[in-house]
Amino acid sequence: MDWPARIRAALAAQQQTPDADVIEELSHHAASTYEAARADGCDVPEATRRVDALIAAWCADAARLRRRPMRQPMPPPPPVDGAAWAGLMQDVKYGLRLLRRQPGFTFVAVLTMALGIGATTTLFGVVYGVLLKPLPWPDPDRIVRISESRGTDGPRLRGIITNGTYNAWQESKSTIEALGGYVTSSAPASIDAGDAFTLAHAKVTPSVFTVLEAAPVRGRLFVDDDAMSGASDQPRNVVILSYGLWQERFGGADEALGRTMQIDGKSFTVVGVMPRGFAFPDRVTRAWTPFTVASVLAEGGVHRIMIFQAMARLRAGVSAARAAAEATARARSAPDPGLAAVAMFGGHGQPQISVTPALDAMVGSVKDAILILFGAVVLLLATATANVASLQLARATTRRREMAIRSALGAGTARVTRQLLVESLLLGAGGGMAGVALAVAVYRVLPAALPADFPRSADIGVNGWVLAFATALATVTSVAFGMLPVLQARRVNMSEALAEDGQAPVGGGGRSRVARTRTVIMAGQLAVSCVLLVGAALLGRSFLALLNADRGYDPRNLLTARLPLPADYSLGRRNELLDAIVGRMRAMPNVSAVGFGNALPFVTTGGFRGFRMRPPIDPANEVDVHAITRVVSPGYFQALSLRVIAGRALSDADTMTSQESVVVNRSFAARYLGAHPVGLQVPNLGMCRGDDDRWEVVGVVEDMKQNGVADPPEAEIFMPYGQVGCPAAVSTPVIVVRTVDDPLGYAAVLRGVLREQAPSLALDSVMTMEERVMSSLERPRFYAVLLGGFAGFAVLIAGVGLFGVLSYSVAQRSREIGVRTALGARPGDIARLVVRQAFMMTAAGLAAGLWAAFALVQYLSTFLYGVTTHDAASFVIVPLVLAVVAAIACLVPARRAARMDPLKALRT
Repeated sequence: MDWPARIRAALAAQQQTPDADVIEELSHHAASTYEAARADGCDVPEATRRVDALIAAWCADAARLRRRPMRQPMPPPPPVDGAAWAGLMQDVKYGLRLLRRQPGFTFVAVLTMALGIGATTTLFGVVYGVLLKPLPWPDPDRIVRISESRGTDGPRLRGIITNGTYNAWQESKSTIEALGGYVTSSAPASIDAGDAFTLAHAKVTPSVFTVLEAAPVRGRLFVDDDAMSGASDQPRNVVILSYGLWQERFGGADEALGRTMQIDGKSFTVVGVMPRGFAFPDRVTRAWTPFTVASVLAEGGVHRIMIFQAMARLRAGVSAARAAAEATARARSAPDPGLAAVAMFGGHGQPQISVTPALDAMVGSVKDAILILFGAVVLLLATATANVASLQLARATTRRREMAIRSALGAGTARVTRQLLVESLLLGAGGGMAGVALAVAVYRVLPAALPADFPRSADIGVNGWVLAFATALATVTSVAFGMLPVLQARRVNMSEALAEDGQAPVGGGGRSRVARTRTVIMAGQLAVSCVLLVGAALLGRSFLALLNADRGYDPRNLLTARLPLPADYSLGRRNELLDAIVGRMRAMPNVSAVGFGNALPFVTTGGFRGFRMRPPIDPANEVDVHAITRVVSPGYFQALSLRVIAGRALSDADTMTSQESVVVNRSFAARYLGAHPVGLQVPNLGMCRGDDDRWEVVGVVEDMKQNGVADPPEAEIFMPYGQVGCPAAVSTPVIVVRTVDDPLGYAAVLRGVLREQAPSLALDSVMTMEERVMSSLERPRFYAVLLGGFAGFAVLIAGVGLFGVLSYSVAQRSREIGVRTALGARPGDIARLVVRQAFMMTAAGLAAGLWAAFALVQYLSTFLYGVTTHDAASFVIVPLVLAVVAAIACLVPARRAARMDPLKALRT
């Protein structure tokens, strides 16, 4: 049956000309009624008669259309079996046809929602994978990290514990089931006399595996006999392999058990293999060896202090606070480590133990940043949703006559509401699916984009929780941006809707409820853009300040490399090897300086020293001195371009037969030596030189920033390696080579020199110092770029939205513009009309945005360096940027309005 033609002809007889979409919908109703009649057993004439009667009822109601308000719609035809489901499917099909007929609107709306939902879903995946996903161990909420501090100063190395505290708690524990300690290390390794490689491994007490409740896939775990605790017991040379190392170096063969491998110059027997995916304490660890926690008091009353990391498994029902109280009580019963505590903690006050859930300890450094970025992306999603809502509102305005005709022909308020919400849900579904696809694509590259030290990056990805979140997000946002058209449709007066011609009344284009609503939405978009842009500006300026900060040395043209030495390297053998490397590299063309030391920024910290002395600034009182000691070669200062501010640097003349000499940094001199430190002596540094050693200060250098430029400088002492008699003082030297041209071009040369001198050794962590600096800034850069991207997208949405609002306003007010022009208004006056509207929306948005930014940027204070949260430049630049965007957005609409033909406008 040609129902559309029959309906169109019947309505035309009543002088009614509904839109084609209305005719199509009524045709579906007619076809459904016909099929229902046939299903009831009616023959074709009877079924056709029922449909004709329905059409007649529609036509009769259409004749009375101008006398019917929308809130009193004609009752719908009696429902048939499955009518609700059929009606819903009809709404879906009709909505899809409408969206297909408006490809521009559909593309912009779906793309906007896809970007908003995709970004939010991606950040939720990070939130879940890093902050919410349980750790991959049984009962992970019972696993805690242990940290020790003394007095008011915290440890220089966060998250450490001493052997005295560990042993005291291990001997008497009631709140924990197991306590384990570990240290991470890297050392040269080889298998079957093959090529040497650098092995990242962890030394662990056997109880670590008890804490984690881990089991091997091959062989066994460590037992107590593998790591005997005591004054003289040494751990056995056994090793457990990671699954990856087992596959890579042993081919995954069971025969790997019992084989040996060389680690740090010692032979270790393989006793076990951990399962695939086991990663402790991090994913770079590829093997585990036994770790012995020695007692504090050794033979002869010598104090030995060890620092390492520790974790425990709480007993069921025990809180972290209760375990911390017990650990603190046990630590205070342990032997006093004396000046060793001063070296580690800056004082020897009473120990205080903190117990933190393992997940919190692991992600604590990034938790606040992730939550702030998630809040930012939610604001971005709000901007995207508001933009689509504005588009929907403008689209709904042009459909007022359609909604009025639908109402008059039997579609009640609920029916119209359902249709509009279905259309919004279709848009949300499209945006949601595209957003999830975008999130999946981002997850594939995100691990490489994240900073190298970002915790739990491997746990970020698509899973059931992420998909459920994306589905809920698409649904909520669809309903959110679909409610405004629904509310507008519910307020439509059918007589007015049918009488209007799509034009706003003269002088009323900006005063309608719809116009005011879109103005509020637009101002809100600009406010959100302002907040995000201020945050991005602050983080960007902070990153530039970090990048250009004075670190006390020059990182340009500087090649660095670690050289792990076997434990059996004697002092003479070590010095001979390092002297040969320095000599060969110094002779290379375009190499200006070569040096080495036991510490370098971003690589190793150096040794800690605690001793007592009578400082010249207060000779009457003996004070505890805590400092970082660096054992370096004379070329170390020149290679790093350290600035000597008094005296001289160390030289080749500082040998075992000369006066012990040291160079101190500015902070050490100011804190302990006074204004004229050169020539003064520092006692009790040890370094295998006897108990009555006195080291003369021969120079003072500028403070050298270590890991973070925002960290306060430490007191440091530089000692010449030629006067230090302890081989362990430079067990892993860091070589620095300053060149005239690209330093990476000398990496192969340095490796070749080492291969000639010691073929069994291998360099580790070969990088330029600029690369190390940039690696240390990966997190600030990542946060600044990510928030800047959110801000840029929000500004783009706001600019496009403002352009759309103004263009729609000009189109709606074309008759008003024509009247104004006919009455003598000049093009400049008409353009000012549009500009004034844009200025009012921009001013309102900027006022709200700056107020919100002033309050919200307080949460960024811990991420800023060199700028304050109320940085004047940021709060001035951002409004100017948004003002320029607003000016560009209103340029075309204002020009179009100024050039509008008044005669054509009045005839429209």
